[in-house]
Amino acid sequence: MNPVRDLQFYNGMKLIYIANSRIPTEKANGFQIMKMCEAFSNAGVKMELWIPKRFNQIKESPFSYYDIRENFGIKKIPVVDLVPLDKLLGSAAGLVESVSFAFFCLFYLPKQSEDCFIYSRDQFICWFLSFSKRKFVYEIHSFPQNTGWYKRIWKRAYRIIAITQGLKNLLVRKNIKGDKILTAPDGVDLEAFNAVSQSKEELKIELGLPREDFLIGYVGKFKTLGMEKGIKTMIESLSLLEKDAKMVFVGGEESEMGEYKILASRFNVAAQCVFIAYQPYARMIKYIKAMDALVIPFPNEPHYAFYASPLKLFEYMASGQPIIASDLPALKEILNDKNALFFKPEDKNDLARAVKMLKASQTLGYHLSRQAFADVKNYTWQQRANNILKFININN
Repeated sequence: MNPVRDLQFYNGMKLIYIANSRIPTEKANGFQIMKMCEAFSNAGVKMELWIPKRFNQIKESPFSYYDIRENFGIKKIPVVDLVPLDKLLGSAAGLVESVSFAFFCLFYLPKQSEDCFIYSRDQFICWFLSFSKRKFVYEIHSFPQNTGWYKRIWKRAYRIIAITQGLKNLLVRKNIKGDKILTAPDGVDLEAFNAVSQSKEELKIELGLPREDFLIGYVGKFKTLGMEKGIKTMIESLSLLEKDAKMVFVGGEESEMGEYKILASRFNVAAQCVFIAYQPYARMIKYIKAMDALVIPFPNEPHYAFYASPLKLFEYMASGQPIIASDLPALKEILNDKNALFFKPEDKNDLARAVKMLKASQTLGYHLSRQAFADVKNYTWQQRANNILKFININN
């Protein structure tokens, strides 16, 4: 799509992105939402992001926290925020917050023009919208075990954006028309990665990482929805590698890092592990680019095998460093044998084999990383936003 033509094509159209997320947040979903709003706005859409007015220990504005252009508005919607009491109230705390957010969104929506599109990844607001005449677009990130009331959302949605082909296939099997579903994987900010110009060796020095060792990196949240993400397999594989192979884990919470440090000690590989807490986005990019190899070690669970389009996948591809990934369908929608090495999920021996291959051959790593960098140019946030806008035909 031509950027200049698209700016004119979508100019004056309005889209409200409703996101029941604490923003800013350390979680990847907040970054994804903000980048998409920025990209929609760049395409000429009059954007507004609606988020809940929740307790938040992060006091920075969302724009400065994520280093995003302030080219769209943010409206904070009142909620009954009991989430800080979740240890006392359990799941009821989140339910009350979600329902109250949906209720207050519906209270404010009648003030918006009828030709305004609603975009959301929140099932509660979309379920309520399914009883109205509003055109809403539902971005689906997971597939429920009990489809029940979700079917109404899927059938009433004007368009559905699925982040993997696997999710789209599951929807089609539930008799949702395939022509109303767009597969749109997540993306990456290539400019942010290209702005980090230091060499790998210079970055290791700046970040205080071992210079002479072969660094195998994992950068991102250590767990998703309480689920293990494969870090255990990475630690276990270290016992099969030479002592100059070290693993650097960046992005964990203190409790999680403590848990994995105990595991590393149990396998006598603590000296080969470096644990680093959550880092700001710009610094996280430096850690990614400082590695000799990057691993996506997801276990063979439905969420990772079919639903996940992890931001780290595209960030790794943009880094210029070789990737080792679990052999899972969702990852292989983007990766292939020309841009990554694969290993059997949850198999420490096969992961060690892949690491040894990269250690033994700089040429192999070079070709894999070059191809990945070439391929990721098709997955920018702006291209994703343009594809979605074209699909939902927002000008009508």
